[in-house]
Amino acid sequence: MAKYHISATTSAAAASAAFCTIRAGASSRVRIREIGFSNNAATASSVALLRATNAFVATTSALGQAYDTGDPASIANLDTAWSTAPTVTIANSMRRWALPATIGAGVIWQFDDLVAGPAGTAGLVLWNFGAATASALNVYVVWEE
Repeated sequence: MAKYHISATTSAAAASAAFCTIRAGASSRVRIREIGFSNNAATASSVALLRATNAFVATTSALGQAYDTGDPASIANLDTAWSTAPTVTIANSMRRWALPATIGAGVIWQFDDLVAGPAGTAGLVLWNFGAATASALNVYVVWEE
């Protein structure tokens, strides 16, 4: 398996809204190994990792980059804007973290076998589960495909 990575700065997510989504190409799957994020502003931020409950449609995406330039192009994207935004069931959170109102406060989540598939219920979402608008986040993702 080849290893890939991507980083981006999200928008400041409103309460109960997505920061970003992680998805593979159509009929594909990727194995997420690490997700890291930190506050870009001195604003408390509540971040949950969930699966989408709808077929979201991304309008702003960044394609993953291979660690080894000899590997094929990535099939996975990090999305930061949508024409159809993702929806989630917050009770189904895989992980949650509350960041203090400190620039640079962050966390790294590591996984053995978390799979992301195409947009829809196989896509992953970083979600603001807080009651107020959060900071923009600096996010990175590492995966294998």
